[in-house]
Amino acid sequence: MAARPSLRTYFRTAAIGLFAALACMGAPSARVSVAHAQGKPASATASAADTTDSLGIALDAEEKGELKKAVLAYRAVLQRALQPGGAEGDRVALALLGLERVWAETGARDSILPVAQRVLSLRPADPVARGIQLRTLVGLGRDEDARVAFNAWRRAVGSDGAPFREYARLLLSAGRAQAADSILSEAGRLLGAAGMLSGEVAQLHVALGRWSAATASFRETLASQPYLETAALFALQRAPIAARDSIRTVLMAQPVALQPRRLLSSLELSWGEPRRAWTSLSAVRADDSTAAAWREFGERAEFAQAWPVAREVWQAVFERRGDLEAQTHSAQAALNAGDANGALDLATRATKPASSRDIAARDPSARIRALLPIEIAALGELGRPKDAQARLDASTATLDEASRAAMARPLVGAWLRSGDVERARAAVKGSDLADDDETAGWLALYEGDLTTARKRLVRADTKRSELVDALGLLARTRVQTSVALGQAFLALAQHDSAAASARFVALADSLGEAAPAVLSLASRIEGAKVIKGANEKPAVPPKAMVLWDRIVAQYGKSPEAPEALLASARALRDAGDNPAAIARLETLLVDYPESALLPQARRDLERLRGQVPPSGFQS
Repeated sequence: MAARPSLRTYFRTAAIGLFAALACMGAPSARVSVAHAQGKPASATASAADTTDSLGIALDAEEKGELKKAVLAYRAVLQRALQPGGAEGDRVALALLGLERVWAETGARDSILPVAQRVLSLRPADPVARGIQLRTLVGLGRDEDARVAFNAWRRAVGSDGAPFREYARLLLSAGRAQAADSILSEAGRLLGAAGMLSGEVAQLHVALGRWSAATASFRETLASQPYLETAALFALQRAPIAARDSIRTVLMAQPVALQPRRLLSSLELSWGEPRRAWTSLSAVRADDSTAAAWREFGERAEFAQAWPVAREVWQAVFERRGDLEAQTHSAQAALNAGDANGALDLATRATKPASSRDIAARDPSARIRALLPIEIAALGELGRPKDAQARLDASTATLDEASRAAMARPLVGAWLRSGDVERARAAVKGSDLADDDETAGWLALYEGDLTTARKRLVRADTKRSELVDALGLLARTRVQTSVALGQAFLALAQHDSAAASARFVALADSLGEAAPAVLSLASRIEGAKVIKGANEKPAVPPKAMVLWDRIVAQYGKSPEAPEALLASARALRDAGDNPAAIARLETLLVDYPESALLPQARRDLERLRGQVPPSGFQS
């Protein structure tokens, strides 16, 4: 476990933030305060002793839990700082905040009030003393006294919006949205434009469920306070589905600006709408700031595995900047999205690096090391292993041993896509893949050696869906060899789904207890073949439906039976046959009460019966 930072370190960090805020508010001596908080000499009169006398004693005592000693030391710091001619705003603030913490910990929270009042008698506009006074009164529930303190703060600072901002925040934190509303309305009336308080106004609207007004306030706030974007995202992403279109309307309004569009893209991504997220952000005029926002969004789209969108984002960055990083990301995203042709085009596209900062400009071989694995993998997906081998051979002179070894996996995949297991095994020899469990396991499975495949694949590092399918099936059978099963998986690796499905169905009866698992795998292959025309609902995949029915009828006690009922019900639902879908879901709930799929089935059934709004449904 990492060591806990000392209270002194924590307090110094907090103090830096405090005095930076005071500097923005125009507080006296704020610049000196920041330097002092960072441990730098603030003035000629600030000696080493100043940081080790009462203040150092107070911090050490507080850290050790010697709270009475800490109170005495903090009061000594305050007494010295408030002496005539020796007032130091930073030390006053440090002492007040220390006393507030210590007294709160000892249950004597109201003890800070007379001390804060004494400071205010000498420094009427002191923002720390005013804030502590108001915060304490609100926390103690002394509403009338808090209102009096608030009005006194207003009189002391004139047209400054700080009292309104702090009071509204405290009321909102206490759950008193209506009271905060009246304070902010008063601020708008007295101070004119509410721009300085638009962040608080936005939070108020969120608390009251006024999502459109909250979005408008956040948009106004971001123009002058862009650092509040995270707060806006946190607040608005909780909006109910029915309110999201109004949020979109406000953030997409003219003029098109980067900050509101970036906020909208983050919201759409959190709502599970990566396509809409990119549409909102791509409309911003391209410049360096926009390109940086696109890069950030591209990384988030990759993390969400929204590969088609990630490919478009990185391609836009690539076309704007022309750097190797963007080209690599766009080509890899295209490959992950299943667009091997697009990946090959992007990986082989020749462009001039945008600047000397691009690694490809400093090291031309870096381009080959980054893009050649993607090019070989794309050629493999397209069934062109000979071209992949030729590209690797042509680049051998520019690759070191480690780089050549990294090409082995995509090259093996290329030979497997063509069905040439022998060439794939030959490509493994002499590379690091010779000891790779996943590669050895797949090669054994394709050749029908189920014993070796079972032993090696279970130790594989990756958990791709095809690996999970293979392991699930191997765990259900004790058969040691099956050339037919290996050929079925090889057909699947070659993207020949028709042949793979037919072979799985044909050998199901010969695998004993693994039969329902094999049929389930075949049904998933057939279920993925959904065909629909424009403005048409998808048709029920007929071969998949036959397999689902067979699993339920012949293997009703297997774990694949409730899976078949749920999958067939969803296929019927998507095709518009709700009565048939409901009947299958009801069968699942009644006949398989112990199934882990019950929550999903119940949710689907409630939606079909109209108990859950359709707009919020996600299967």
